Amino acid sequence: MDVVRRVYEEWARGDFSAGELFHPDVEFEMVDWPGRARSRGVQAMREAWLESLRAWEDFRAAPAGFVESGPYVVVTTHVTARGKGSGAAVTAETATVWTLEDGKVTRLALHWNAAEGLEAVGLSHLLEQALEVDPGAE
Repeated sequence: MDVVRRVYEEWARGDFSAGELFHPDVEFEMVDWPGRARSRGVQAMREAWLESLRAWEDFRAAPAGFVESGPYVVVTTHVTARGKGSGAAVTAETATVWTLEDGKVTRLALHWNAAEGLEAVGLSHLLEQALEVDPGAE
């Protein structure tokens, strides 16, 4: 879980250069997000994420809770954004499923629906716990 917390700490500071924490062939998938994307590799992951962000104004994602089980760390996240063009305000409780192997992130799956993210790795019974705000998440 330390690797995942470190990535979030760096992202909170605006530092998105932590490529060394990701396996070179990391799988990235925006499972049920608007503008779904799937890629392989650190650079392709960055490009897919940046492409997705182009649809939003003032996109913010704040981690709320961290749940670890086996090779998975599930981070529930409170997302707020405004659609570019439409101006529609959006809020969502999402989940990011991190798969770790040998201290590296090998898969990153973003789920717009937190419950579905937890269910994808057999942790749906932890939904309530995962949505509780973790004081260490801020």
